[in-house]
Amino acid sequence: MHVSFAVKQDPALAREVVAAVKADAAGTLSGFAVSVLLSVARVRRFNEAAVGVLRDAVTTSRRDYWISRRCKWLPDCLKEECGRAAHCVEKALLKAVGESIGGREHVVPSIVQVGFLLLEASDSDRREEGDSDERVMSTEEVGVNMVKSLFEIHGMARTEIIEQCKFRILSAKPSQTVPVIRLLGDLVRTHPLQMLEYIAHLKELLDYFSFLNDKISTGLINCILPLTKFSRDLKDYIILVVRKAMFKREDDVRIAATNAIVQLIIMENKYRKNEANPFQDSSSQPSSSQQPEAHLEIGGGLFQELSGLLRRCFSQQARVKEALYSGLIQIVTSDPIIAENVLDFLWPHFLNYYTEHAECPLKTDLCFKSESAKMCIVEPIDCLLSCISCVLQVQHNSKCERTRDAYWKCFGFAPSQDNEVGRLSSSDLFMEALSNIQKYLKKCLAEDQRGQTQENGYLSSHLDTAHCHNFAMLGIIEVFVDFAASKLVKVADEQKEMLEKEILDLIDAHSSFERKTSKNKEKIAQRAGNSSDSTAKQTNGPKEYYSATLQKLNERRGKFMDTSLYELVTMCIKQCDADNLVKCSQRPSQSKLNQCSSLLSFVLKACLGMFKSLAAKGSRVTIGNLSTVLYEDVKRLMGPMMQLIWWLMLGSKQENGGTKRNLTQGKKNMDSKKDQLYLALTCLKEMSKLSVPEDRPGDIFDVLVSSAPPNIEDMVHCSQLLDRNHTGPNTRSPHVFLNILKMLYVRVLSQSLPRESEAVTELIFGISRKLHHEQSHLVGHWAASLCQKNIVQNPSIAQEMVKLAVHLMAAPDDLVLVHNMTAELKLLASGNEDSIDSSEAFPVINCKTKNSLTAVFLQMVESSLTELDWVTGKLKLMLALAYDSANIDEDQPADESTQRLYLEEALYSRSTTVVHVLSSFADMSLKDSQAEQFLRLTAKFYKLLARMAKSQIAPKGYKQTIPSLKFQKLAEVTCRMLTAPLYVFVAIVQENQQTSKRGILARIKRESRCIPDLIFQIEDYEKYLIQLSKLTHMNLLRHAKRSVARDFQIKAKDEQEMDSSPAGAASSEDRPEEDAEGADAPLETNADEDPQASARSDKTVEDSESDEEEERVLARRKRAKINTVVEDSDEEARSE
Repeated sequence: MHVSFAVKQDPALAREVVAAVKADAAGTLSGFAVSVLLSVARVRRFNEAAVGVLRDAVTTSRRDYWISRRCKWLPDCLKEECGRAAHCVEKALLKAVGESIGGREHVVPSIVQVGFLLLEASDSDRREEGDSDERVMSTEEVGVNMVKSLFEIHGMARTEIIEQCKFRILSAKPSQTVPVIRLLGDLVRTHPLQMLEYIAHLKELLDYFSFLNDKISTGLINCILPLTKFSRDLKDYIILVVRKAMFKREDDVRIAATNAIVQLIIMENKYRKNEANPFQDSSSQPSSSQQPEAHLEIGGGLFQELSGLLRRCFSQQARVKEALYSGLIQIVTSDPIIAENVLDFLWPHFLNYYTEHAECPLKTDLCFKSESAKMCIVEPIDCLLSCISCVLQVQHNSKCERTRDAYWKCFGFAPSQDNEVGRLSSSDLFMEALSNIQKYLKKCLAEDQRGQTQENGYLSSHLDTAHCHNFAMLGIIEVFVDFAASKLVKVADEQKEMLEKEILDLIDAHSSFERKTSKNKEKIAQRAGNSSDSTAKQTNGPKEYYSATLQKLNERRGKFMDTSLYELVTMCIKQCDADNLVKCSQRPSQSKLNQCSSLLSFVLKACLGMFKSLAAKGSRVTIGNLSTVLYEDVKRLMGPMMQLIWWLMLGSKQENGGTKRNLTQGKKNMDSKKDQLYLALTCLKEMSKLSVPEDRPGDIFDVLVSSAPPNIEDMVHCSQLLDRNHTGPNTRSPHVFLNILKMLYVRVLSQSLPRESEAVTELIFGISRKLHHEQSHLVGHWAASLCQKNIVQNPSIAQEMVKLAVHLMAAPDDLVLVHNMTAELKLLASGNEDSIDSSEAFPVINCKTKNSLTAVFLQMVESSLTELDWVTGKLKLMLALAYDSANIDEDQPADESTQRLYLEEALYSRSTTVVHVLSSFADMSLKDSQAEQFLRLTAKFYKLLARMAKSQIAPKGYKQTIPSLKFQKLAEVTCRMLTAPLYVFVAIVQENQQTSKRGILARIKRESRCIPDLIFQIEDYEKYLIQLSKLTHMNLLRHAKRSVARDFQIKAKDEQEMDSSPAGAASSEDRPEEDAEGADAPLETNADEDPQASARSDKTVEDSESDEEEERVLARRKRAKINTVVEDSDEEARSE
């Protein structure tokens, strides 16, 4: 309060306080400094500046931390410093929140404001956490912890917190609303009793349910639902809100309402499970007036109460029905007792599309209709059958079975026995219906005449109907495959063989319908006249069905992963082994091979859909033990999946010879094997993305390694399996699996499979990043050896191989490798007559891959320049602190001085390596786009060099030090290896543009942006070198070369202001910032920062900046004298 009063009396004091804290906000921010800024923020005049400093401190510290983790060449002491700074900032903020209870209540509104600002800023701060030793909270976590701590210790702040949550949920963008929803959910879970006081505020928020984004409205209901255990009024209000939403016109609103009803029923089932027989011995229970507001519904009561509302979904669009069917599966899974009620609910609707004694039981024609020459889905019949099948299986597998009359006996009466005599239950009726449909499928698939006749002679509308029918049949067959596979574990051997034969027949039919579907899509695309974009633009096809089918497949596979899918994978392995035995003994029949191939493809696609679904669930849900349950299910499937991968890689060999028909069939089989291998590797990649419990990090690799073939030692040399010097007991399995992947990658390269090699590369890269940097460095050297041994003609494979080698190698070996490769690439892309077609040192570089590799190397240079830019900024801050210490006659701490020296050495060494890489490009004959990109990158690099040279110049009044040897070497190498070839490169580019047939406009546009900016940046860098040479009496421009003549002029700022016209000024203001790089751009970009931007961010302008601006103007006016100095340097160089 004293600080707030002082800054009100003296506003200059507030500006000084804000500026002082901002100078080192991301470094040594203390709890006291945070409290002072929070007090200053209570003054309306300085609120935005003070709160912005705290927000920027958190975001900057997090950004610096993640960049330091990715920067391989940064010294370890600097990485530790960035981690310490990130921890320091978050501890200071949380400490200020905790100390606000002791007489600092006046800063509570400022804390609320900072917390929610951090939640808004978290959208741009989401990065991969990686495997770091210290746990650094993200920006969102810092904001959530601040608000949660404040909610816990300050009762007076709770109303403001809830109001801010309500305001931001209603007004912010959906991406910015998600963190607020998470915060509200955390408050409900951790402080439910306190949140009961704010039920009225939550009701006001629920009033806008129909107007919110569908994902936001669903998330809002999910985070509020735990309170329904304590408040019957809130539950009733939620039901009222979703009941109104069910009558809205928008499909998304109705889907959100359906999901809300489902989650409400699931929450009630969860509460009922936690109670032991709540309705038995009800006479001894206290009256309702004596019981707390927490309540429980009768088994199935809430579903019965809301079934009329859910029944309305049967008359809605197909998307709403799919949401209903998926929700019913979740309801039955949460409480199998109400499975019979759900079946009773579905039976009347099912009768609309089912006829018991008809030849064709399913009325598939009623599932589609034509509206305005477009095919629309009325009923997703496959989703309906999937829901029924799932409910029946859950009911059958449930251990706690309950009779139908149990619900009525709770009320003291039972239904009339006369009505129940002779009436089958809904489960029996559905089982009989599924049996009839299955018999019909067998009959149709055995004859297989209907599909053949429908493909010939279709009219336009009939073609669309056949397309929809084929899609529906795909889903129906998948349902019955799942249903049959779930019975494999419970039947005897004889019945198991019959079920396996039935499954194989169904999968054959599934592959047949897939082929028909693809043919129909081609015909529809030809009819539409746009085969290249048929999926997105075919107006007569069922667009809604494509996404619905994929979503349905993914969700349904996730429900059966522990039973039917595991049985299918096991059956597939059995069939593959039997196929290998038949191959060894005798020549198998082609039908047998086709069946095995279809089964393998079907299983792999199902597993891929399931893994993607689980990855999406794991990223959305972090409540309870869901991740552990998902992990156990995935772990069970990993062994069989790896066996399939090994069978595909090692158990199949291409057969040579034979007749032309056999060769054609063999080619089809090989293509099918390639597709299956890609699916298997993609499944393995999706498995690696799933979250693993922290207490069992190595289990997944143990399962993967244990599934390897017994003769793996013969395939991989035993010394390559395990590096005993760098491997511990906890990391043995990852090392073994990594070496297995190496062998797998070599085999994929030998067969030249681009998709498969990309998948294996991602796996190797993902596992190597989790290892120690020394071990990942060895993997990078292994990948570099592949580049030196293997001849690769495919551009995509070459790109992935080079990226793997460079990204895993430690600094400076990574850019050394890039320099060696670009030196070889220079021999191919030099444009001379004696250029070679392939490199001898790196066979991966050849005439077919040179363009793609050039693009990759330019991207690597661009990422290196980004790192150099960030490190240059950090070095500037360190130098400013050093000069401040010298100004107050204090010695800079030894550790800070040592860190600065280490950082300078690393920065200049890395920049020297970048110079070597860029010098190779200067001697190449690049394409127009690549040449333009190279010129932009080089201009950016020279701008960084100018900043480095300027940082070496001591301000006025300070002692000038001699630059380090690393900096001197950088200046020498840059002038000798890069600057001189660049002038030749620019001349060649201009000459090629003059002779080009593309016209004058493109040449003028390119020259007005790239070349003048590059020339200016070079001269600006050399200007600072000249100033540094004068101050240190060292000639840093001995190897510099005078710039060539040019047909443009770079004017000084004062001359430009005199010559500029109003029209020119208006055009410069309207020009976008990224395009303002023409001949006038150097006038605005010669400083380290944009003057206008710095003026907006900080109103205090130092006198030294104005002095430096005057020096720059004088330097431009004395350019003749500067050229004389350069000429003297040339003469000295020649004399030497």
